[in-house]
Amino acid sequence: MTQRVDAPRHRTASRAAPAAVAYLVLAALASGPIACLTLATAATANAAAPTAPPVVSTTPAADQTPLLTYAATHHYPPVLQPTTAATLQKQIDRINFDLSKDPPPAAGCAQTLGAKRFATLYDDLAQAYSNMAEHVKAVDAYAKAIDCNPRADFLHAELAASLLDLGRYADARVETQRQLHLGRANFTLYTLLTQLDFIDEHWQDAIANARIAATMAPNDEQATYWQCFLWLAQLQAGTKEPTLAKRRIAEGWPAPILESLQGKITEDELAAAVSEEHDQSRQRDILSEALFYTGQQRLATNRKDEAVKYFTATVNLKVLYFIEHQLATAELHELRRPDQNSKTPLM
Repeated sequence: MTQRVDAPRHRTASRAAPAAVAYLVLAALASGPIACLTLATAATANAAAPTAPPVVSTTPAADQTPLLTYAATHHYPPVLQPTTAATLQKQIDRINFDLSKDPPPAAGCAQTLGAKRFATLYDDLAQAYSNMAEHVKAVDAYAKAIDCNPRADFLHAELAASLLDLGRYADARVETQRQLHLGRANFTLYTLLTQLDFIDEHWQDAIANARIAATMAPNDEQATYWQCFLWLAQLQAGTKEPTLAKRRIAEGWPAPILESLQGKITEDELAAAVSEEHDQSRQRDILSEALFYTGQQRLATNRKDEAVKYFTATVNLKVLYFIEHQLATAELHELRRPDQNSKTPLM
């Protein structure tokens, strides 16, 4: 692991002590006629000798927040390009036209012959609204999809996720707990519970749910993200030596994030891993993730002012479709409350 190099302290040359000068003169007098210096001439000679100037280090101070520096010096294209927004709007208009032409019943949609078709239309509509960050409309569409197909577990999970995006955390928890009690536990459900536990600071629950999510993840990449949550939850709970779930770590991203949290690599090296991604859209995405998890680490070590800066940088990248964006927004809302004694100005 490469350690940061701190700038060496300035060194200042010091003059010889008067007692040392006197000793040298007396020794010279005792040695014979050549030693004809007196104490006065020795002192004068010593005073006239030029003092060596202090050695000034030219080594620059190490950047303590390299990810923030990287985010501040790089600019990315908009997440939602005009052509993408136009495509989503056309999709929304088409679905609404289909629903208006052949509308579902106001109540009892699940009992109609076209129930699954209506559920699919509402699900597609909700996803389009979510992609455009219109979370109120997304919640309404997901609720209508569930009314047409109440046994579709994924619809309940998507509704809970939209409620979380909307900031309705209590409602999101009610929806996830309802599915849990109905025996519909799955990977997505535990990821939602972990996010809500982080928002509510239920660290023991977050540890349990993140461990299950990491274990149930469909692939190593997804598992590694939830290993990050697991590690951070244990830090928040005061665990001195956090442990990970028994699951293989991804070979590529987001492994550098986890290694940074564990102290295996520095933040400089994490920033370097981000810079190695040459696709600008992808680089923006992984930078937002690196900023968020680093902010969570700062928060876990009680460095709240620094955490605010990392969460702010995460939100400013506007990767709206990532959970890290939504969670950073939630953290900022909590950290910037008027009763919080933070030195960081609101932005």
